[in-house]
Amino acid sequence: MTWNPLKKNYLTQRPTSAPPLLSYAEDKELDVVVQKLIYVESAIRKLIKEMKKYIGALTNLDRADQRLSTNLINCGLAQNNDECRRIVEEYYSVATQVGKNVQEISNLCHKTFIEPLKKFRNEFITIAAAIAKREDLVTTWKYVYNRVKKLQEKKDKTANHIAKLERERRAEETAAKELKTIHAQLLTELPTFLGKRLEYINPSIHAVIMIQLNYYGHATQLYTQLMPIKYSSEFTSNTIVPEEEHQRVINTELNRLRALTIVKDH
Repeated sequence: MTWNPLKKNYLTQRPTSAPPLLSYAEDKELDVVVQKLIYVESAIRKLIKEMKKYIGALTNLDRADQRLSTNLINCGLAQNNDECRRIVEEYYSVATQVGKNVQEISNLCHKTFIEPLKKFRNEFITIAAAIAKREDLVTTWKYVYNRVKKLQEKKDKTANHIAKLERERRAEETAAKELKTIHAQLLTELPTFLGKRLEYINPSIHAVIMIQLNYYGHATQLYTQLMPIKYSSEFTSNTIVPEEEHQRVINTELNRLRALTIVKDH
């Protein structure tokens, strides 16, 4: 079966039963495996889609951060205060460095997660083609099987009838042999493929975890350097800051904001 690149070749077709050639147990065993594969393929497509959303969201967040830091450094509000100007310039520098890391994390997520999972998903196209081939064989076998039954039911015993019946029997035997062969092959290969799915997917998941660990760890380190020393030491130490102390720091900063003229009641 040729693959049409314009068609969405999702694995959605469940195998049709073929009694009495194949027993109920044989048909059921293949159907259960195919249902599991349909679920796995759907999950892979969702993972790829969600990773693309994650990269897009991260990129949009970085763009907003870049605009904010650029506006702060260009608006001129901090130009008359050396300390404030220094903080704004350092914030701009850190945002720029984090932005470079965002581009790197996007590339790494593509290489270590999206691309491998796309290659894995392509295997399901091959499986879908194999299932479709089996369906064609089921249709062919059922057709010739029913023709043989009809010919056998006829009372006509002429030489022509006997010859025709013999031809249909040979055709049915050939179709049955092909169907049983591909059915047995699917029952052997599909469970093996299903059983190894995590061995393929796990490295991509571990890669994403490491990428995020490096990205957020580096970003935290850069932004922590911007905090005043007295607060930085409190929130980056190994000891947990008590809730009361945490609230005290927050309330102190809020009171400073409320004391500003621009937020006072007029």
